Amino acid sequence: MSTPLGSTPSSTAHTDMSVGSADVLPRSAATNWPHRAALRSGPRTVTFAELDDAISRLALGLRRRIGGDGLPVVVSAVLGTDFPTAFFAVLRSGNVAVPVNPRMPTDAFAGLLDTTHAGAVVLGRVMYQRVRPMLAAHRSAEQVLLLDAPADAGHPTCAELSTGGTLLVEPRDRDENEFATLDERGRPGLTHRALKARAARGALAAGLDEHSVVLNAMPAHQLTHLCAGIAAGATQVLYGNPDPAAAVREASAVGATHLCRSADTGTVRTGHTKTVAEVAS
Repeated sequence: MSTPLGSTPSSTAHTDMSVGSADVLPRSAATNWPHRAALRSGPRTVTFAELDDAISRLALGLRRRIGGDGLPVVVSAVLGTDFPTAFFAVLRSGNVAVPVNPRMPTDAFAGLLDTTHAGAVVLGRVMYQRVRPMLAAHRSAEQVLLLDAPADAGHPTCAELSTGGTLLVEPRDRDENEFATLDERGRPGLTHRALKARAARGALAAGLDEHSVVLNAMPAHQLTHLCAGIAAGATQVLYGNPDPAAAVREASAVGATHLCRSADTGTVRTGHTKTVAEVAS
């Protein structure tokens, strides 16, 4: 039986959940499984230690550029290794993340910038190229940062922001009852505690642990799935092809134990994680 990771019963909450801000998830994973692969995308593999280090490096760059006083920061990218780093770096820098569907229409994205009062946007190449003319005219976001695109018109890349050292903060010292996210209408989303609780419940419901390999066949990261995998110490293989037959073949090819795919074709908000054996049957 599959369970949507965002809707598991509260009775399954993980009793050993670490205190502090939600970026304690990659910090704990880096402590427990430093050399285990956290993310695999094509030929690129990122270990949990490398992921946490990249988060701290980008967090310092963000802190220096936009401060750390709870500024809403939009983060949007297709499935890949860059989104997890950027999302958790926003949290570690002391700001609030606004995760956005990279397929959002341009006019809706312009409205989102107004309603969230986002002071910065962190965009992947595909999203940036699509909304670039709007950003040039809109000017509502003071800072435009590029995840994986070449520097353009004075917009720095996250790689450039990550060269100045690491932000020496301890996630366990942060207030977990502060909001970690805003939704796409600018309303309060999840607190750090709530996001961690969803991750823990989702990992438990899907049967994930440090030996699991999850093939993610959704077109973009769904936050609860991402955090559940990190909380469990599972390796997430980023595939991104929603075709069911292709996903099952790829899961077998990479030795995946679990398959994460959209509940409805084209959706990036909801999904189900099943064991590969259950999907194949």
